[in-house]
Amino acid sequence: MIDPIQLTGSAFDSLEAMMQANAEAAVRLAANDHGMVLDYSPESVARLETVLAARIPIPEADVEKATMLWGGYFGEVFRRHYPADWIMAVYPTMQYAGRQDAGNEVAMPALDVSGSHIYPLLKIFRRLTMGPAEDLVAFYGKVCAALDTRQGRESEQSR
Repeated sequence: MIDPIQLTGSAFDSLEAMMQANAEAAVRLAANDHGMVLDYSPESVARLETVLAARIPIPEADVEKATMLWGGYFGEVFRRHYPADWIMAVYPTMQYAGRQDAGNEVAMPALDVSGSHIYPLLKIFRRLTMGPAEDLVAFYGKVCAALDTRQGRESEQSR
């Protein structure tokens, strides 16, 4: 259950403020319920993985709240390592899949890192609903490697 830390009904002046509040709530919940320190470091992604493994299965009614809470934290780990902004975005494969109902797509919080979009909430949702095969540590490493490579190329082009 996520109820010990309520964010529902809270008013935020920006998407960033909302996601940061979710991240801070996740930090408190991990400490209070699991004795885990989530400090926004890349190394904390493994601790987040441990916390999520201990919380599964999550009742279906709580999956959306859990996705926002833990996805906010996961996104903040990226945002504090790379210059990024929280945005609302539609996941590209949904948007461009040629579906007839493409106009009904739902945007979700995502991170914009110099034009690259990261969907931490989608990854957390998959981890919560699909299990350990959706490993957060491996995902974080792959995304960071891709961002580092891209940023390296951009730095070389600007010389």
